[in-house]
Amino acid sequence: MTSAGSRQTGQVQSRLVQLLASSGSSSATDGLPCFAERLGRLFGLRDTMRLDAATAFRSRHPGMNQGPVFDRLTQELATLRRGLIGKINRYGDDVEPTNTVALASYLNPWLVLQRKLAATSDQFRDKVRQTMKDHNQNLARLAELDAVFDHTMAGYTSQCFSHTPRVLEQRLQALQTASEQTQEPGTQPADWLHRYWEEAQNLLLAELDVRLEPVLGLLEACHNEVSKTP
Repeated sequence: MTSAGSRQTGQVQSRLVQLLASSGSSSATDGLPCFAERLGRLFGLRDTMRLDAATAFRSRHPGMNQGPVFDRLTQELATLRRGLIGKINRYGDDVEPTNTVALASYLNPWLVLQRKLAATSDQFRDKVRQTMKDHNQNLARLAELDAVFDHTMAGYTSQCFSHTPRVLEQRLQALQTASEQTQEPGTQPADWLHRYWEEAQNLLLAELDVRLEPVLGLLEACHNEVSKTP
């Protein structure tokens, strides 16, 4: 499950970029430095010291086989993902189409869902890290490394995801304007609103898989480590 899941989300990340680009966001990457250089710019002196300490981390506890716990966490992640997808698919159900559209009435519920994705994925990632520390030295060190990367990149990650609602707001305004120019008197704006809801849901679904990619990688590492343990 974890191997297939991680390969799937590796493709979904590019899907998020494609969806943003199709909604009017610039996705050009020409002129950007290589990945290693961009990553290095995010690490200050204190972050580098934390990374060095995580690399040399040694657990004080002998550890116990957490294989069954990793299996339960994998099942829990699948359940968590299904629940979030259900919430995303219900976005827009409680909003009645009207000729006068208040942007806040559409964007605020979307922002609530986006914050829910962020909080849930962060909490579950931390839960997996805590379990990894109880297994053995290798996974404990990996958990420490992941915590450092998570902390260091938190601001950058938040900045990147904050771009999505701005693109979505522009898309909502564009769809509304186009509808007003072609809409016949007395008709309802259901068509363009349904299109907006579909695009907004697709952005959240793509973002969900991007946010879950790190924890999928951690769980895959856990299962690989368990399979190597005699």
